[in-house]
Amino acid sequence: MLVSFRLEQEEYKNFTKFALKQASGKKNEKKSFLVNFVIWFLVAIVFMSIFQTIGKTDFNFDLSTAIIVILPILVGIGVYFYEMQKVQKNTLPKTDGFLLSESTIELRDDGIHATKEYATSFFNWKSVESVSENNGDFYLFLDNVYAIIIPNSAFTSSKQADEFRRLIEMYV
Repeated sequence: MLVSFRLEQEEYKNFTKFALKQASGKKNEKKSFLVNFVIWFLVAIVFMSIFQTIGKTDFNFDLSTAIIVILPILVGIGVYFYEMQKVQKNTLPKTDGFLLSESTIELRDDGIHATKEYATSFFNWKSVESVSENNGDFYLFLDNVYAIIIPNSAFTSSKQADEFRRLIEMYV
């Protein structure tokens, strides 16, 4: 079976999110963030309460104290997310670069033959550690976070995608 496609930045971004989530073992990123935030918030309240009870009797735990304590934390969180977005943007492959160039993948009995404008690769079926599917995209993992990415846009129909899935399942 032969499929040709041009990987888009958004499809690559979807792969990196999927691979990192799989590698970290996190099922729900938002839930994990919320749980961590609530835990740290409760820890801060506990420490403030402890300091109030064993500290000076004139120490007041009020709204202004809480804001003074929480404000630097919120600024730090904002800076962290800003920097993470910059890193994510700067690590995306170029739209006219090698990774996002026109690709042809051919599935044969001996393995996977991948061709790009300036390179040809062969991957024996034994080199494929696992196969994952994410929103119609196929990821043929050769290592923890390295995979051959075949986007849903590579298939002209759902019948062709089903045939691709069947062939992959037969070999891996």
